[in-house]
Amino acid sequence: MNRPELQQSRRPVVFRAAPLDGYAIQITSGLAYLGGLLMLPLFFAYLANLRWNGLLVPVALALALAAFLLLSYAAQPTEYIIETKLLRVRRRWLWALKVPLGEIGQASPAPTLAEVPRRGLRFAFNAGIFGYQGPFRLDPYGEVFFLATNRERLVAIARPGTTALIVSPERPRGFTEALNEARAQYAVDLLDSAATDEENKKPA
Repeated sequence: MNRPELQQSRRPVVFRAAPLDGYAIQITSGLAYLGGLLMLPLFFAYLANLRWNGLLVPVALALALAAFLLLSYAAQPTEYIIETKLLRVRRRWLWALKVPLGEIGQASPAPTLAEVPRRGLRFAFNAGIFGYQGPFRLDPYGEVFFLATNRERLVAIARPGTTALIVSPERPRGFTEALNEARAQYAVDLLDSAATDEENKKPA
């Protein structure tokens, strides 16, 4: 393998998140448009100098939609950074999610999830607003955790003992190879460190 990211696996390797797919763009735009429509009665009432308590309902709904849009935008993944000891998922405004390499199993492309959320979805925290984020429950895969932006470039990261992490780097194959290489190198480093400790414990 002559990929630059594998040759420099000791350094942080940065993979940009894939751009939003068409479904996510439509859902995000539609929700924003709906929020704007809900605010129209208040706008017209203001122009007509009217006061109507019934306007509180659409305004409250519009504010709730705006808050969800803002939260989803803040949590949108922007970069996946592979370091020597952990995988860091950088998000737009929120703190980065850190996953130690020791907690990661095999990473592999997940083309079978490309139909989410149209098929097999039983629960989703955010199924399309600025991407796919939070816990999902899929049939027949069970619970997974999404930090993705594009269903056509999904990578599944196994985490023994907890839910799998689903991400969508711009270059899924390169990301998968680099993460598996970093994970293998981390395991070798642990073995070397343990052997060195045992050697140091021996009496001179």
